[in-house]
Amino acid sequence: MKKIYYLLLLLMVNASCNKLELKPLDKLSETDTWSDTNLIRLYVNSTYNVLQHGFQQDLLAAACDEGFNIHGYGNLQVVQRGELTADNVSNLSAKINYFNFSYTNIRNINIFFSKIDGAPGDAAFKNGVKGEMRFLRAYLYANLVWRYGSVPLIQNVFDLHDNFNVKMSSYDDCVKFIVEELDNAAQALPADQPEATKGEASANACKALKARVLLYAASLQNNPSHDNTKWQAAADAAAALLNSGYQLNSDYQSTFTTENKEIIFARYFSQANNTNFNLEQGRNGSDGWGSQNPSQNLVNAYEMAATGLQPYTRLADGSLVLNPSSGYDSANPYTGRDPRFDASIIHDGSVWAGRVTESFHGGKDSPETNSGFNASLTSYYYKKFLIENIPPSGSTVKPTNPWIFFRYAEILLNYAEAKFELGDEATARQYLNLVRNRPSVHMPVVNDADDKLRTRIQNERRIELAFEGHRFFDVRRWKIAEDTENQPISGMDIQKAPNGSKTYTISKVIDRKFLTQQYLMPFPRAEVDKSQGSLVQNKGY
Repeated sequence: MKKIYYLLLLLMVNASCNKLELKPLDKLSETDTWSDTNLIRLYVNSTYNVLQHGFQQDLLAAACDEGFNIHGYGNLQVVQRGELTADNVSNLSAKINYFNFSYTNIRNINIFFSKIDGAPGDAAFKNGVKGEMRFLRAYLYANLVWRYGSVPLIQNVFDLHDNFNVKMSSYDDCVKFIVEELDNAAQALPADQPEATKGEASANACKALKARVLLYAASLQNNPSHDNTKWQAAADAAAALLNSGYQLNSDYQSTFTTENKEIIFARYFSQANNTNFNLEQGRNGSDGWGSQNPSQNLVNAYEMAATGLQPYTRLADGSLVLNPSSGYDSANPYTGRDPRFDASIIHDGSVWAGRVTESFHGGKDSPETNSGFNASLTSYYYKKFLIENIPPSGSTVKPTNPWIFFRYAEILLNYAEAKFELGDEATARQYLNLVRNRPSVHMPVVNDADDKLRTRIQNERRIELAFEGHRFFDVRRWKIAEDTENQPISGMDIQKAPNGSKTYTISKVIDRKFLTQQYLMPFPRAEVDKSQGSLVQNKGY
């Protein structure tokens, strides 16, 4: 009996060993991948998924004062309410809970670097793909330091028996590494990719990311002593792109819906690889989901076109008072505003897709309709990024407009901010006004100085770059989040009388709370525990 048992066991072991020696039938083996340049190219292409585009529902706009997500995608209201902890961060989307997402992809990139030198392909091929992967790894590390500050810098691939206790690198050392990666990548890549490979990393994409990284590194959060060498590095990095062939698109709204010369680096889509953004953000009265509701907080930041002044002044206690010098008419709140307001936000009275928007109580786009669960609670809807002739309810034609990661307007504003902080206010005003003087915008020239000019520069970023993923980081690096993020998210309550007249009242949508530890995100507690002391939790968590 024992002989039979041992014989069966031996047969099972042999069968298992034979099975393990077979190549997988449902995926490519590692041997195949690194022995074929076409498969290496596919490996690199798939890595571009690390670039989280904004045609999704868990936008960072709903984790700061730009908006509110009525359906709670990504649990970002946890951030707005000041409830973020090391225990619940794992329940949030990767926009906030970036740790595991990034290091999983960094490992895949590190595998690439461990294999590529021994793989087939000529020097030009290898240098090119190395440049792309350096850019993508730098992008991941940049987003890590923007969220967490100091993080572990991992450049090798760990095996099962390796020591996983990797020490954290300082913020400055991380920035140094990122900049070196981008400089090396830029040398291996074309200035801009040709049409056939647009969407792949370029030297100018590397320079744009470098400019943002160094701007953040020079800002108050990371440079409390105001070391001017950091501001000079930020200015130089932005200046490197000022004469690279880019230009402000004449029509602000179409900047986000068409290919144009303002785009430095973007993710591109096709009919086969499209997005649902029109459905996700469309008006509820047009069968859209209306997920992200622009806030009244943001709407108040748009200046009056004639005076260049904001409608309200905020007092020390946080209350708003009308600014009579602005020319704002509270009975006609959407008249005469910065043209970028109507280009970015659908409001009551906006003509969109063939009809007038009705977000007043009882209107077609209000909570009182049959699809009221998709109605905006602020009375505002997205217009930026949406294709007007594609209905939210669907069409045989799908949206394929690019998601822009870097564009020329940001570079101009980066340069203006850096020059201001270096004391060159004349140059700062020059580049600030270039953005304001775009043909479709033509806002009044800014002549302010000192702290008023800094406030102007900050508000210009808020308006020009609205919903593009900047505001969440800007209020933190400027160290103003304790003010901006402790204010409730507000909307506009609109009542329509039988005679057709309307009354507009700013109303609270949700209370918010910002705690000082939220200047940085927490590492997931499980990751801190697993690190055996090498991963140090951010203060306050």
